[in-house]
Amino acid sequence: MKISIIAFTLLLITLSTSAQIERKPVVVKQDSAQTSTNDNEVDKQSRKERFKELDLTLEQKGKMKEIMQANKAAKEAIDNNTQLSEQEKKKQMRELQRSQMMKVQAVLTPEQREKFKASRQNNP
Repeated sequence: MKISIIAFTLLLITLSTSAQIERKPVVVKQDSAQTSTNDNEVDKQSRKERFKELDLTLEQKGKMKEIMQANKAAKEAIDNNTQLSEQEKKKQMRELQRSQMMKVQAVLTPEQREKFKASRQNNP
């Protein structure tokens, strides 16, 4: 009986002591990988804002979505191709961007193209 009381008392003391431990928040240093992720988020946001300013029709939005999805798949294919050198990957990425831009331009009306060009010059 005395042993169980002593064990119970020790248990209570242990629990109350651990409950009083102050935990400090961990400070995480921001490295370059996180910075580039934040830059990508800002870039996506500005891109979305550019397209909102164009007042796209539903049909245009659907076509844009198809273009973006196809571009994303092609970009992943280039990134995952281990047979290409870094220089070849960059070249193919540039070609992909050019073709995507031409497809986007084909979907837009002349007025929307002008707005799009102006917004790209302001926010490259």
